[in-house]
Amino acid sequence: MDRDGTCYGLLVQAKILKLHGKRWSIDFSYKTRGDDRTQLSKLIKAADRFHVPAAYVLYCGDAQYRSTLACDRTHDDVPCKERDRVGVSTVSALVAENAVGLDAKNAGVSAFHDAVPVEDIASPDGLDAPIVPLARGLDQDLERFLRQPQRGSRRVAKELLRPVQRIRHGQFAGAAVMERAATVTGALFENVPNDYGHFSVPYLAHMLRGLRAEVPGYVRDVLEGRTPPTWVTDHVGGIVVIPDADAPTTASSARAGDGGAGLLPPDFLEAPQPPHDRRPGQAA
Repeated sequence: MDRDGTCYGLLVQAKILKLHGKRWSIDFSYKTRGDDRTQLSKLIKAADRFHVPAAYVLYCGDAQYRSTLACDRTHDDVPCKERDRVGVSTVSALVAENAVGLDAKNAGVSAFHDAVPVEDIASPDGLDAPIVPLARGLDQDLERFLRQPQRGSRRVAKELLRPVQRIRHGQFAGAAVMERAATVTGALFENVPNDYGHFSVPYLAHMLRGLRAEVPGYVRDVLEGRTPPTWVTDHVGGIVVIPDADAPTTASSARAGDGGAGLLPPDFLEAPQPPHDRRPGQAA
């Protein structure tokens, strides 16, 4: 949440990068008994309630924990598994959805590669590179947002969109001038292309609907000491506020009604503990 009220919200679920035998995985396709839907599909659907993107926070341990992870891709010449600060990272649910669709067995490693350290998103260094959209005929303000450097909540939105857009560039689907997605009241960009690519939802509309010109009412309730309405507290397990892009994170005690701009589904806190004596994130 920026000082001028511009903010970016996400519906977040936690996952752990685990080692099963010799294979690293993240259980994006987990299903509860008696329900054929995956947690992944339910997370994306649940995000519609709050008109925000769906995302994961991934607990990936330190470099020693990930020492046997096999990923042949690099980041600025650094092997994927040896990246700094990646022990606690975040990634769009659309990235996870794409990874599961392409290769479910290796979806965890693929999503880990595209995940961005939370530290780098909250307080990024340097100028962000431009994003070149496939869709033509964008509004000028949206075009500028994608192509020019951003700060604060706009930068957060852009960094989370970046791997989604990169995946979209690799998909064999046209993206010419197209109809507009449904408008989200209060969204910073209300005129967004309805481009799906091979995602289950319009990816630009989904990723940018959480970027608001002003703080949502239920977040304002929290900041001013009021309990949010039940349509919020009945559907999230906790709320987190980052009050300024350069300020340290403050987190709730994970009771519904605590916190502010990032929403945690009820089962966020129930993620299983890793089967090793070094917890993911330690020394990361």
